[in-house]
Amino acid sequence: MGFLKGIRAVTFTTSVAGPNAARVLAACGAEVIKIESHHGGLDNFRFFGAGDDLDRAPRFIESNLNVLSALINLKDETGIRLTKELIAKSDVVLDNFRPDVMNRLGLGPEDLHAIKPDLIVARMPGMGLSGPKYWYGTWGSTLTAFSGVTHMWNHPNQPRPVGAQIVYPDYLSAGLVPAAIIAALIRRQQTGQGATLELAQVEATAYVLGTTFLEAAVNQREPQPSGNDWPYAAPHGVYPCLGEDRWCAIAVETDEQWRALANILGPPELGTDSRYATLRARRRHLTELDKLVTAWTKEREAHAAMHQLQQAGVPAGVVQSGEDLFHDLHLRERGFIGGVEHPTVGHIPLPIVPMNISDPNAIEPLRCSDPLGAHTEYVVCDLLGYSKDQLAAWRAAEVLN
Repeated sequence: MGFLKGIRAVTFTTSVAGPNAARVLAACGAEVIKIESHHGGLDNFRFFGAGDDLDRAPRFIESNLNVLSALINLKDETGIRLTKELIAKSDVVLDNFRPDVMNRLGLGPEDLHAIKPDLIVARMPGMGLSGPKYWYGTWGSTLTAFSGVTHMWNHPNQPRPVGAQIVYPDYLSAGLVPAAIIAALIRRQQTGQGATLELAQVEATAYVLGTTFLEAAVNQREPQPSGNDWPYAAPHGVYPCLGEDRWCAIAVETDEQWRALANILGPPELGTDSRYATLRARRRHLTELDKLVTAWTKEREAHAAMHQLQQAGVPAGVVQSGEDLFHDLHLRERGFIGGVEHPTVGHIPLPIVPMNISDPNAIEPLRCSDPLGAHTEYVVCDLLGYSKDQLAAWRAAEVLN
């Protein structure tokens, strides 16, 4: 009963960006049909599991919740014809392949709008649909590096960039594209016009650098990574705590906050020490200051340090691990931690789509993706109107495989 009920999307997606964008549409109630094929058209993430079962890969399951699966061979003329017939009965087409893939199949935007003029075609190429590098094949890590985020996501004077350990561009793009699709659907409702939406994942990633671009362009000065430091606070960093890889982030922005922290750190005269009395003074003595804070935090459990600091009015927060998030009482109470039951994997805990709406029926409950090709018969027979005998013949001819 989601608010996109009645909307059908046909998706040609792989890995993270496209599937997660489609997953959001499905969570909002759209009927999302993912087209794959054993003839060179399987989602890469189906191979990220243990064993040979293409339905057991956890990363694939996570990215394709609530999505239907149909097998259509796009290297076969009949397969292309059936796909076009399905698209003629749909509202949205989404892909995150290289720019030329859909065009070579005869499924480019112009081809699709010739079939259905009011169709919303959403494309998510890594480098865009034009420009001298449009043909690049990309992954999240390469896009992060190309956009400049890897350079900035680092500590000063490191011998090499650290960057993010997640495919940041994929998840960022996957959050932006559904919003653009919904906006295009609203425009279509008002005007009757379709649209082609292009989101270059590299541009979405570079976009979040914000004023860093202005610094480079206006001041002609290359921005440098600052790590955990911030020029308007001291101390401002991530400090080691008891245990393996446990940390607490602390940010002191005012002199009042510093005096509260000094009372915790001790000795009594620390709060009036002229080396730390003002922000400017603390900035000049950051190295000594960080050593004082570290000496205190390393003797304490991260959450205990956070609570003690917060109670004293000092901004602080634990650097939480995935396990911390899973057990976090705040997220639990808000219902953010959900899960699905997989027929062979069992229970898989997963986060829900991070959106709460006053109507409890607006967002679909999590549903595990069904086996590969489970909805081929639904597409061919129920939606397109062909007989089961014809279905069997096409399966035998590997049109639907």
